[in-house]
Amino acid sequence: MPASSAAAPEIESRLRELGYSEFRPGQGQAIKVLLDAGRLLLVAPTGGGKSLVYQLPAILLGGTSLVVSPLIALMNDQVAALRARGVSATFLASTLDAAEMRARLGAIGRGDLRIVYVAPERLVFPGFRDLVSRLRPPLVAVSARKLPTLRDDLDLASFREAVERTIAALERAGDAAAADTARRVLAIVEATPDPKARRAAIGRAFRVVRVRDPLLLTAYFEPELDGRLTPDERFRQPLFGRRADLVDVYPPVLDPACRCRRTAARLEGDKLRPYYSRGEIGAGALDGRGLEIAWADDPFELFVLHVQGSGRLRLADGSVVGVGFAGSNGRPYSSLGRTLVKQGLLPVGQASLGDIRRYFESVPPEERDDLLATNERYTFFRLTEGGPVGSLGVELTPGRSIATDPRLVPPGTIGYLSTPTVRRFVVSQDTGGAVTGAHADLFLGYGDEAGERAGRTRDRGALYLLFPAAP
Repeated sequence: MPASSAAAPEIESRLRELGYSEFRPGQGQAIKVLLDAGRLLLVAPTGGGKSLVYQLPAILLGGTSLVVSPLIALMNDQVAALRARGVSATFLASTLDAAEMRARLGAIGRGDLRIVYVAPERLVFPGFRDLVSRLRPPLVAVSARKLPTLRDDLDLASFREAVERTIAALERAGDAAAADTARRVLAIVEATPDPKARRAAIGRAFRVVRVRDPLLLTAYFEPELDGRLTPDERFRQPLFGRRADLVDVYPPVLDPACRCRRTAARLEGDKLRPYYSRGEIGAGALDGRGLEIAWADDPFELFVLHVQGSGRLRLADGSVVGVGFAGSNGRPYSSLGRTLVKQGLLPVGQASLGDIRRYFESVPPEERDDLLATNERYTFFRLTEGGPVGSLGVELTPGRSIATDPRLVPPGTIGYLSTPTVRRFVVSQDTGGAVTGAHADLFLGYGDEAGERAGRTRDRGALYLLFPAAP
């Protein structure tokens, strides 16, 4: 089992979700030992409550937990009860036909399941042992002595700003444990300037885990472009607001076994249909519906705004208005730079934002539209005041805010980035359609200079996450 990120309130919440109001004698202690040490030998009589001791940690922890049992009837009953509670579980036994066995093995291989019951004889099959060996938890525990020295290469005032904003969001969401963790991290970081002493203090106070796979670090920014709130001969590129028929879809709400990401669709009567693609919207699919909230004069800068998700418009009188993310069409994202390299239109290693723009401006207008349409993802906007706001609902802090995959990194989590160019504490305050798995996207601010730095950022390294120690 992988490292735990659970605190007492989450354990109690999961206990209730499984239909229990309290632990039996010894159960809570056994679960604490398992979460703390990562292993447990428990001997208990029939009916002594052994099942909860592995079921609850399996739900709290990421990855797949394997339960070996010779009792097929027990497997079937427990899987049915877990599914009724919204837990993705299955069992493997000789009673299954070949087609069902293949389907369940496929679900295990994809990592779709939290708990898998197997009969002991299944362990002698080399194919099954190989399948299980490939089930790696996405997060692994890190002891204090294996942490890097926690040097921070940015001013601590920006870290305080990011953490205080996060604490407010966590308290609004009722997550007191996470808010308290954030306060304690901030206090230790500020009170312990020596990187080695800071490492020891963090290691003692928190459960530290690392994203298992090598981390890809990229960066993003807020573009600033000329715009108008009414169209004219020059400003004719519309920014569309969100239409009422755009519906956000989160498949795991309907099927807990589904590991699908949040997407979007178009509500047509009582049916959900794929939303219009970038090409279809560019061809007029949304014209004449009164959705325009502003206009730009540069199609390439507007495309960059779509990719980044938010930005700023400079108006004719010199004032600036914010443009925030209001949703997307849920279509797949495709990097324009990668497309140009794949088609042989740009050399490998020469696909920076500037390189892409120069190529874009060298081709006829009709070819430009076709190029942009290769990225089907389309962003809808809203006018805003203040700075950029991430998916956590707080203003982003340049150099401190990161976008992560929420299936891997809980929103609001404080982490430590360690790459060849970045060594600092960061806070997960945003998400992104292209940010999946072991990938963090670092927010760098707004404007051309931030854009240049963001275009050059592509590092490999590690992301360490700080969670409250188990009670």
